Amino acid sequence: MARATRATAATATTRQSTRRSSRLNNQEIKNNAVVEIQQRPKRARKPIGSSSSLLEGGVSMLLGNFTECRRKADELDARSASLSKREDEARTLMQGIVIRESKATLAQLEEHFTCPLCYEIMAQPYSLNPGQCGHTFCALCILRHFFSRLHRACGGWHESVDCPMCRSLLVITPDRTPRLDITFPFVPNRTAAAMCESMIEKLSQSTASSSLVVKREESEGRWPGSECDMEWGRKKGKSKEEEEMEEENADLAGWREGGNTRTEWLKKDRQGKEEMTDLLRRWTSMRSQEFVNLKQRLGV
Repeated sequence: MARATRATAATATTRQSTRRSSRLNNQEIKNNAVVEIQQRPKRARKPIGSSSSLLEGGVSMLLGNFTECRRKADELDARSASLSKREDEARTLMQGIVIRESKATLAQLEEHFTCPLCYEIMAQPYSLNPGQCGHTFCALCILRHFFSRLHRACGGWHESVDCPMCRSLLVITPDRTPRLDITFPFVPNRTAAAMCESMIEKLSQSTASSSLVVKREESEGRWPGSECDMEWGRKKGKSKEEEEMEEENADLAGWREGGNTRTEWLKKDRQGKEEMTDLLRRWTSMRSQEFVNLKQRLGV
């Protein structure tokens, strides 16, 4: 019993000493924290004047950036104006070159491929057979000349038909059928036809491309806020030089794609080809009344 009592008393004493040491440790930690907090240096408050100086510095920086942006915008405006001027000069130069080439082409057409009967550019050129004279005419023009000598009463030719230029006589058309193909009085001039088609096509393409415009994207249309504030590659109206150029070259405008002169030439060329093809196909077996009907259709 005495030993058990002594053990219990020792255990109680150990517990009390442990509690005391823990309380002392906690008190020491609190004291150290308080001392540490008291020893921390206090932050110095910024004076009021320092924030205002910082604001002024930011404003001056923004003004400097704005001035620099404005200067760059002015430089870009000057460059765009210079480029626009160069584009106008290049456009004028290109228009001059195209117009000179078109005039030269039209002069060649008028000099070498003008029909002696209608005084226009030959449409579906045909020469007379036999080709003793070598003159060439529009298909419709030479058909009208040939059938003008046809007698309406009998539907036949009682005299030879001559060339309207050199008066070379053609073979008289036989009244009896079937006729020989060699008696057909016309021969297609394919060389002249190819030259006329090539030059007229060149005229249509050159006059259509004479108004050269530099293409830009829609986003490149304007410089917002600039002094020039101009449109790139676009013009609201035509300049005085362009109007004078168009007036001086009005004869070339008719040969443009969809122009009146070109449209009339294509129509005449198509009609001449149809009439000649139909006449050649039926030549050997055509009767007098059929000749008279063709003469009325041609309006002779």
